[in-house]
Amino acid sequence: MNQPLSDDTARARRIIVIVPDEPGALAHVTQVLAEGEINIEAIDGRLVGDLGVITIRTNDDDAALHALLKADLRAVTSDAVVFYLPDRPGALARVAQRFGQHQVNVRTIHILHRLAEHAIVAVTTDDNDLARSLLDSDSLL
Repeated sequence: MNQPLSDDTARARRIIVIVPDEPGALAHVTQVLAEGEINIEAIDGRLVGDLGVITIRTNDDDAALHALLKADLRAVTSDAVVFYLPDRPGALARVAQRFGQHQVNVRTIHILHRLAEHAIVAVTTDDNDLARSLLDSDSLL
């Protein structure tokens, strides 16, 4: 029997896909997963500037991530803390300094996309829960 997932488990199993805010973008993501016979268990989306940010839970996250990347979609797994911040000099430095002040070690960092006024950033750390708590909740994706 399937047990309901806790918030921690759900967060640990998500995939985040960045798509243009245009007709057909969601259809493309879901079609890629359908062709891979990957079942979507949960999906959530929001707009960030001119981009759609789709958060997905599937029955096979490894296969889903592989299929999405093979289809040239920008996707990251949930072991990343994904957030957006103003695309201005010093914005990322302030986040990095805050992490350092709280002893959060950044293992990887990627700028997934830059918008006119914002950047979408993914980091993995040695304490992702603490890292999330140090960010403005409105900026978390």
